[in-house]
Amino acid sequence: MRSINATEVVNSARLNRFHYLLVFWCSFIMMFDGYDLVIYGSVLPHVMSQWSLTPGEAGMLGASSMVGMMCGAVTLGTLADRLGRRRIILFCVALFSVAALANAFATGPTSFATCRFLTGAGLGGVVPNLVTLLKEMSPGSCRNRLINLMLSFFAVGGLLSGLAGIYLIPAFGWQSPFYIAGVSLLALPLLYKTLPESVAYLLHRDHQGEVAGVLRRINPQHLPAGEVKYVRAPDELGAAGHTSMGALFGDGRALSTLMLWLGFGMCMLMVYGLNTWLPKLMTQGGYPLGSSIVFLVVMNLGSIIGTLISGVCADRWGCKATLVVFFALAGVSISMLGLRPDASLLYGLLLVAGGTTVGCLSVVHTLAADLYPTHVRATGVSMAAAIGRCGAVAGPLLGGLLMSLGLAFEHNFMVFALPAVVAVFAVLLVARQPARQILSVPSL
Repeated sequence: MRSINATEVVNSARLNRFHYLLVFWCSFIMMFDGYDLVIYGSVLPHVMSQWSLTPGEAGMLGASSMVGMMCGAVTLGTLADRLGRRRIILFCVALFSVAALANAFATGPTSFATCRFLTGAGLGGVVPNLVTLLKEMSPGSCRNRLINLMLSFFAVGGLLSGLAGIYLIPAFGWQSPFYIAGVSLLALPLLYKTLPESVAYLLHRDHQGEVAGVLRRINPQHLPAGEVKYVRAPDELGAAGHTSMGALFGDGRALSTLMLWLGFGMCMLMVYGLNTWLPKLMTQGGYPLGSSIVFLVVMNLGSIIGTLISGVCADRWGCKATLVVFFALAGVSISMLGLRPDASLLYGLLLVAGGTTVGCLSVVHTLAADLYPTHVRATGVSMAAAIGRCGAVAGPLLGGLLMSLGLAFEHNFMVFALPAVVAVFAVLLVARQPARQILSVPSL
């Protein structure tokens, strides 16, 4: 019986209908991730007014979804290495869809915070597994670009949430955007029917029949003769005695793991802090509420462009160099927002700020997936996302603190730019991983 390296089969595949469908579903889910999280920034002024919330209370309410994401990434995200990517993704989609829809029926801050926490838990569990699934099923020649294309739909969702805030809330009330959030529930039957399990997980469980079936869909040109057994490359096998968590710090990865977590956290602080508080900060600066929500839309439009550009840059320059450049641009553009520039420069800075912060968020996911071997990849990406959620929790809280302190308009944006400086140094300390050579497996 011949042994065939399944990784080689995946890497040598050409893009086909299987990959397009996989990217479509991952992007669809990612779009609702962006929509469900960013929508709070649009409803925030209305919720604060209706329930007479202080800035600190509003910040705590915004942080509830981020705490949920952190819990979801630690629990649901890491379970995928044992239960499978597909099962966890389906469960998480059901969870965040129902919870987001339930937000429309919240009667006060407590029920609203509970629904936001559960929404965040589902989103926190699903995103690392989308990245892992796409990385393990994509051809090697375009893997980073496909992952970044998928992650760019976070910004598409954010853009749609801003449009919902502009057009739906004045006509139907702040609850109306949450009805749209429940639409993702309708996709579950199709997801159940078409979403595949990852080859890496199936190999880990030695489900040879299912592996062969999935590989035929991934690479129709792969037509082995005779009886074969699919195996993993030697560098993808788990080290003896290493637990999943222990492997994150083994083989000289301790400093890189810690710095990855720090960079992840700083990135999320900027993304979720600005998406939560930008309309309110701009309103405080003298801009009308309608224009302030438009600024949120422009920033998320920049996020779409920036994420696509960052994917191309990561393929050409590598993840580290791309992150350093993008974090530096993020710090400069965010700090300049506080200078009250004229309209054209303001919109330009918002495009750059959105493009670089969310562009960094997509590339840092890819860096995390590159840092760890297959047998702990879902755990590694999920833990990076989970620890990074500390920054996502801090973002809304930081905005509430700044509003309470009553700082000068320009100082608010200088504070939001500081995490970009920290992130530059953190990324520089992540060790460059040697390119893994895919070894051919001899016939048995």
